[in-house]
Amino acid sequence: MKLKYIVLALLLPVFVFNSCKRETDPIFEKNATIRVNEAIEKAYQVLQGNQAGWMMKYYPSNSLDFGGYTIFAKFISNAQVTLTSDVNEDVVTSTYGVVQESGPVLTFNGYNKVIHFFSEPGMDNGGIGADDTGIKGDFEFIVLQASADSVVLKGKKSGNRIVMLPLQGNQFEELSADYQEASRSFDDYGVFKLENQDGELSDLLYNMRTFQDVSGGVPTLHTFRVTPNGLEFYREVELGGVRFSTLSYVQPTETYPLGYFTDSGNLIKVVPQATPLNLWFRNNLWSLSYSNVGATGRSYWNVARTNLANNNIRLNNYYIGNYQGFAGMVYILQNGTVGGLITHNITLVPGTDNQVRISLDGSIYNLGGGFGVAYWSAGLNQLTTPFNNRTFTITADDPNKPNSVLLTDTAIPTNTFRVFLEDINDPFNN
Repeated sequence: MKLKYIVLALLLPVFVFNSCKRETDPIFEKNATIRVNEAIEKAYQVLQGNQAGWMMKYYPSNSLDFGGYTIFAKFISNAQVTLTSDVNEDVVTSTYGVVQESGPVLTFNGYNKVIHFFSEPGMDNGGIGADDTGIKGDFEFIVLQASADSVVLKGKKSGNRIVMLPLQGNQFEELSADYQEASRSFDDYGVFKLENQDGELSDLLYNMRTFQDVSGGVPTLHTFRVTPNGLEFYREVELGGVRFSTLSYVQPTETYPLGYFTDSGNLIKVVPQATPLNLWFRNNLWSLSYSNVGATGRSYWNVARTNLANNNIRLNNYYIGNYQGFAGMVYILQNGTVGGLITHNITLVPGTDNQVRISLDGSIYNLGGGFGVAYWSAGLNQLTTPFNNRTFTITADDPNKPNSVLLTDTAIPTNTFRVFLEDINDPFNN
């Protein structure tokens, strides 16, 4: 009997505790909907609370194979946000919201080319990525944490961790300009080598802000953003036996004419190499003019001049190359009131570093003033003919980032074009 009483005495507090817990839970626990609504309101307050704006470390694609980017955001009300980025100098205002799902979700629900560039199909973003999926980026993010120090997000589609850090003062304008300049400078590079601790060089496979060490074993993809100070990686990586998360840029020297990127201990170096001429050509936008066209091309330019004049169209500028990620030809018409892009394929010839093949792709983009197929048919098509389905050898006096290159048709020596990075106005008369 005494044992039974002892057992009951031990069990009794447990029963009392459980009973109290059941009675007090409704008092201290909130309805899930209330908690989500409070989290949404807090997110709005945090996003708008820092009027200077936020810097978003943005990584599209769940496989991280399209690199990392930096987006700058100012949340100016419960409905409007202003964005710019390191790869798009436009400053664009659109709508956004923090909506209720299983938790608060930040959605950029109004089209904004700064961020939706990363989620558009490849057929709309200049052919980057697959036609249907593009860069596989997010424009909706689960809000994991929101405070004055940082906002931590998770891409709904990619699952990538996205961190937003607060800006100060005029950093939205000034820091974004620094990132854009760093991005432009980095885009000049297309080839890199890894220098290990023993000074030995090996090839690094580079593509869209990713590196792969191909010196041995299975290559691992290392994804990074470009910053004014160097490179910042999505996660800690290892190259040449050294682990790091950032690489700092060191200015050019006689030994390293393009500079290099190094870890904090200066143990390894990622060394930019001179960009092959064909890649340099494809990555930039070049001006054309009549006086710099060979005999074959001039006959087509003469027909174009006549046709455009008969249709009361004035050609102010004519470009070939890369325009905001689109390969093609750009036309500025009617004293700058009309602009358009006709996409072309500019393909690097395998096994060469100085040849490209150019062919008409045919998509038409209105850059202003209602540019469309009517302008193309009115004479601009003649300008493209000597380029279409032709292979060109590229030469330059300065092989390292030249400001001018000569394109020579490999089959028709008189079909030549000297093109310039500097703008040439009134191309028919220059």
